[in-house]
Amino acid sequence: MNGIPPHTEHGLFADDTALWASSHQLANLNGRLQQSINEFEKWCKAWKLKQQPIKTELVHFSIHPRKKYKNPAQVKVENIIIQPATFTRYLGMIMDNRLTWRTHLKRVETRIPARLILLRFLNRTAIEP
Repeated sequence: MNGIPPHTEHGLFADDTALWASSHQLANLNGRLQQSINEFEKWCKAWKLKQQPIKTELVHFSIHPRKKYKNPAQVKVENIIIQPATFTRYLGMIMDNRLTWRTHLKRVETRIPARLILLRFLNRTAIEP
């Protein structure tokens, strides 16, 4: 993706795209993200790709549990304001805004029993002639 400002990183995989930036000042972060989103919109138009603002998520990652933002960054995708969320899912990983991974680990934990049953079934069928 050419045109994305150097202060913003990006990740592309199939139809999933992520843009991220960091800053000590929230005002700088807001400007950086919006500039990057604007460039991404231009890139999508050039490649005839359609964005889905409804699926777009904005998460403020911070490891400081008491830090609250009075005026969280607001970004617009196709003139739709994206509201901050407490977690996001990217490439199968659930990342919460405090980077604790609790939400992801709980999800994995709930799926383990079903996978074990499947493995036991496969093990029995592989042993029997």
